[in-house]
Amino acid sequence: MVTHMESSGNASTGIDVVVDADTAPGPHLKIWHSRPKDDGPREKVAVSSLGQSDKKDDDGFAMVVERVFDDKHRLESTTLEVKSDQLLKAFREVVGTHPTIASDFSEPFTVTIPSEMLFHCWDDLAAYRSKSADDVTRAQLDDLLRFMDFDMGSTKRSFEGQVKGGLVEYTRLHMLFRPGDFVIHRVKSQPWLLRVTKSAYEEKPNCGKYFEVHCEHSDYDGTNHGRSPKVFTLMQRQLFGQHKPCKITELPVYPFKRDEEEKDLLDRLHERGARHQTFAGVSVRQYDGPAEYLKRSPYDFFDKDEEHFPQVWLPYHETGRVIIDRKTYEQETYKGQVSKTAMESLDKKTYAPYVFGYSCARKEWCRLYLGHLQDVAWKADAFDELILPSLQRDMLKALVSSHQSSDDARDQTKQKGKGLVVLLHGPPGSGKTMSAECSAEITQKALFSTSMSELNKFNSTWDFERNLTSLLRFATTWKAIVLFDEADVFLEARKNGDGAQERNSLVAVFLRHLEYFSGIVFLTTNRIQVFDTAMKSRVHLALTYHEPDETGRRQIWAKNLDKIACKDESVAEAVNKLAVQPLNGREISNTITTACTLARYGDKALALTHIQQVLDVRKDFDMSLDKIQPSEDMSLAKTQPKE
Repeated sequence: MVTHMESSGNASTGIDVVVDADTAPGPHLKIWHSRPKDDGPREKVAVSSLGQSDKKDDDGFAMVVERVFDDKHRLESTTLEVKSDQLLKAFREVVGTHPTIASDFSEPFTVTIPSEMLFHCWDDLAAYRSKSADDVTRAQLDDLLRFMDFDMGSTKRSFEGQVKGGLVEYTRLHMLFRPGDFVIHRVKSQPWLLRVTKSAYEEKPNCGKYFEVHCEHSDYDGTNHGRSPKVFTLMQRQLFGQHKPCKITELPVYPFKRDEEEKDLLDRLHERGARHQTFAGVSVRQYDGPAEYLKRSPYDFFDKDEEHFPQVWLPYHETGRVIIDRKTYEQETYKGQVSKTAMESLDKKTYAPYVFGYSCARKEWCRLYLGHLQDVAWKADAFDELILPSLQRDMLKALVSSHQSSDDARDQTKQKGKGLVVLLHGPPGSGKTMSAECSAEITQKALFSTSMSELNKFNSTWDFERNLTSLLRFATTWKAIVLFDEADVFLEARKNGDGAQERNSLVAVFLRHLEYFSGIVFLTTNRIQVFDTAMKSRVHLALTYHEPDETGRRQIWAKNLDKIACKDESVAEAVNKLAVQPLNGREISNTITTACTLARYGDKALALTHIQQVLDVRKDFDMSLDKIQPSEDMSLAKTQPKE
């Protein structure tokens, strides 16, 4: 065997060529140098090629390299054209597709060196070469790999050394994220597995240079299951200050193979994804844990590019009922359609760790994490806890249980006159709010509790109507019960005069929308003087509540104390004594809650002494209030004009 070594030096050829003349299958690599001429157009000079060939053109070569130099003999660019059927087949089987190459490798293609695609498939090409039984393919891949090693090898080895130390430079991020690989993103300490589709370096005047990692993940848009895109932005200024490398695991997203999670992570992600799929459709759930709500723009804010602004999610702790409904979320805050895909072909591991839902307490769209979502334990016997005359209780229970809501939230003509409006009038702590809560429990519906201050934050009729319309539309969609607490402003008769126009317009808006709401509405008040005639005609059931008498207080004390597991026997025995205290239902509940806190602080079971301490403090406050109140009443009387 005779071996010929051709070495033109790095400056002239850019490659050292080693050829086994006895086994060389033919020409594989052609190298051209393109230089400017002083007296005319650029000239191309054939520098060297593998194999023995005197051809002056590119025909018959598996690969063609062209190096372009400037007039000072400095290298400007290098391109590689892959032409042979053997190499094209290798790229089809190893790479398939790559976002940086607009080719399916069925025809010759050209790449610029250094090539992101060649770097990503380097090891796979070497493995393909080792397994190939075709001598021509092996020889051509040998030449390709030697060429890659000369032009890109030092960069590859330097990059691998950085990665081994857990670091990466900004200029080498494109080498870290290979299309098709899994990456990890953490949301509220929850791991989220995604698949890379492409990456790119970008720059904007206001934020400088940044690197985008485009990914896809399994998703559900309320109609279809499929794949949804997500883009991560890695800011150079923020992560790579003074051009220093960054720890890979401190990036917003990083390759999964570099994650130090326990080995069963993929199994847990698969289980979580399977649970994610069960939240299709509409459902009411119980939630207790960290969440994020979607911050809305002020009602008078406008920007022509607002639809391109990223969504802003603010953290908070959610405790209570939530409604899972991705379809309505998409209709209200468009996030983007998913590419429809058969569920069996979706990767369950790449579902997000959260679902989108609506908080009944905040009246906001939220991101709710799967680990904190539970089924609701509805109380079918909730009305048994309501201290009401049996006739009133049975009538209210019958009406809310048999009410039928409209199925079309957006067709108001079908909803007119089909709602159920219940007015609850009485002093504080008499059970008005609890009646609405019990109605929601026995009907297994969500409860939206709101007030004028919540609906009219900006003191604007337009904003009030927008919020009211949205609330009632959601209540119709989800067949929820609506509670307007302290609804005096809606119930009192409208007046004429200064300052009355704004209130009258709010009442008119409220009455109009109430007429076209087909769900259940509770209105509570404790100080109405003159009832508005138009409002009265819309009320289907009006119930008057009274402060509990001693018998009622005894029942309230007993029912609240029965819910406490850790308590002294003396507590249950003292119910008759406690019932003598002139407290309403809310005051009794607050007293027990405060007493339980005292007991926990002392690491003891709830005892009668804890309750008595709270009652004594309340008594002192009431006595002080009684002393202050008369003097205030006298001062007020002096300022009143005499008739």
